[in-house]
Amino acid sequence: MIFLSASSRPAGHTYKITEFLATQFEATYTDLSTKDISYYDYKHANEHDDFLGIAQQMTEHEVIVLATPVYWYTMSAQMKTFLDRWSDLLTIRKDLGRALKGKQLILLSCGSQSGEIEGFDMPFHETAQYMDMEYLGHFPTWLEEGED
Repeated sequence: MIFLSASSRPAGHTYKITEFLATQFEATYTDLSTKDISYYDYKHANEHDDFLGIAQQMTEHEVIVLATPVYWYTMSAQMKTFLDRWSDLLTIRKDLGRALKGKQLILLSCGSQSGEIEGFDMPFHETAQYMDMEYLGHFPTWLEEGED
């Protein structure tokens, strides 16, 4: 199992929840915000940044957990950039894209209040479906102010 977290706040609630769960499951943990992952580029001038290495790591795990805070009712900019780069797995690194087939994908979100935002997980669900992955669902989490 691999946890890939993407937040603007390095030690924020998303980090705390994700790091705790990764420890409990003895899983690999990567903070995408500490990696050099640039925007999707049709010319693939960015193919030497950290994205393809992380994609390779994903292929080495059966369960992939994507964790993002909820910012303005959607995923973080870091997670959106990461998800956009999956396009590389359909073009320049089809071998990695094909290796994701059958893997399980989980979405973990962290908001400022309990409950799920309708449609929040649609990009993740549809991406999993397109990549022939099994989408196991969205698990919204939150920490009350003062809980650490």
